[in-house]
Amino acid sequence: MDDAAPSFPTRVRPAGALAALAAVAVSTAIGELLTTWLPPHNAALVFIVGVLACAARFGTWSGVAAAVLAFLAFNFCFIEPRFTLAVSDPRDAFALVVFLVVAVLAGGLAGRLRDEGDAARRRAAMLQTLSDFSGRVATASTSDQVAAAIADGAAAAVRGAAAVFARRDGGVVACAVAPAGETVGPADVEMADRALRQGRAAAVAAAGWPGSRFEFRPMVTAAGAAVVVAVAPRGGGRAVPADGERTLVALLRQGAVALDRLDLARQTADARADVERERLRSALLSSISHDLRTPLSTILGSVTSLRQLGDRMPAEARADLLAAIEEETGRLGRFVTNLLDMTRLDAGLVVGRDWVDVGDLAASVVARARAAHPGATLRLAVAPDAPMVEADAALLAQALENLVENAVKFASRDGPVEIGVSSAADGVVISVTDNGPGIPAERLARVFDKFHSTRPPDGAAPGAGLGLAICRGVVEAMGGRVVAVSPVEAGRGTRFVVTLPAPERPA
Repeated sequence: MDDAAPSFPTRVRPAGALAALAAVAVSTAIGELLTTWLPPHNAALVFIVGVLACAARFGTWSGVAAAVLAFLAFNFCFIEPRFTLAVSDPRDAFALVVFLVVAVLAGGLAGRLRDEGDAARRRAAMLQTLSDFSGRVATASTSDQVAAAIADGAAAAVRGAAAVFARRDGGVVACAVAPAGETVGPADVEMADRALRQGRAAAVAAAGWPGSRFEFRPMVTAAGAAVVVAVAPRGGGRAVPADGERTLVALLRQGAVALDRLDLARQTADARADVERERLRSALLSSISHDLRTPLSTILGSVTSLRQLGDRMPAEARADLLAAIEEETGRLGRFVTNLLDMTRLDAGLVVGRDWVDVGDLAASVVARARAAHPGATLRLAVAPDAPMVEADAALLAQALENLVENAVKFASRDGPVEIGVSSAADGVVISVTDNGPGIPAERLARVFDKFHSTRPPDGAAPGAGLGLAICRGVVEAMGGRVVAVSPVEAGRGTRFVVTLPAPERPA
């Protein structure tokens, strides 16, 4: 920022000239009134006051002009011979010269103070504009927000209108305009396009010639000239004021940095998303490879043994192999079902709607779980006042089976798994509770994430980490919610609570 002293005008502005004439006329009138009681030379003090007032209000050159006019008026009206510019007494000539010097110095100093004050106010306004702009672009998260901040800041800098143009979808559009209500026309868009293509500023159209009223300034970012800022000073002036020019240049530089920051943030987010997708893809391939290989190896080994040995094997051994084939086939089927359900959820699950008795559905799920896990202790408690819900029975059963399967996997050998169905003010509540080791607090928030799995307490291999993710997707697709609470009692156990809305059933 340039803090040099402000430059003064080279001529007296009309308002300053009129003020100088008015100040001298008023001082002359007051001096005439004072000569009734005081000697004529005292009128010089009145003229000094008028010069100071004019300089303090309208600046240096207005004060100097008032000093010269006051010198002439004082000589003409109050120095003998009066009403002429001639001086009869040499002492009066000396007094006139001193008066002129004092008046010019007083007017100049007072005007300089006025000009310095104006320059300080302009610098303060420029700093305030830059501060406001910096605060807005620092918190901007989109290019449109940055464009709006640039337009407002540029309009304040030139004390007029501003617009920001950018190339989008093969054309040039106005992203932001300031102040509110300002409009841009086809000529403005055409000039903005030319400035973007040429990468250099475009001046305002000459008076009487067709074209844009804006001056166009390309804003160069790391990717090149992608944005152009158009400014039009107030009053139709062709040149941006000097202080506004400095502010505008600073705004364009900061705006380019802000756009580069947003572009870098987008690239970083895209790179992070690519890394996350690659990580999920690797985890999925690894999980699928393990979860498919294990049951397939068991099935293949059992079938090979049965084929090679046949009747030579004891009946109990054949039964064990057939049971292993059945168990691993069921495991493989459940895994494939989970993959298909997860694919449906990612593609946008379409949920059927029908009235479902949650108690009956829970009873059927528990019955199947007892058959699949004969060594597990499953307890079901259904409240008699549990209402029916509108849901997809098959999907809801799949979600509940995943919760029960997870609870059986992590429950202790002699501990029960408790399934409860009850009514609540906002619907039906289904709870599945185990007495296992529980979930650490730092992992509780991630328990429903895809491919997030934990090794069971018996040392068995962890699952694919899809069951709970599918459960959450299904429940939320039906308008409900599912949460995990751990520990439940004495620092152990996990409880999954599903809440489903229960609208009033028509008669």
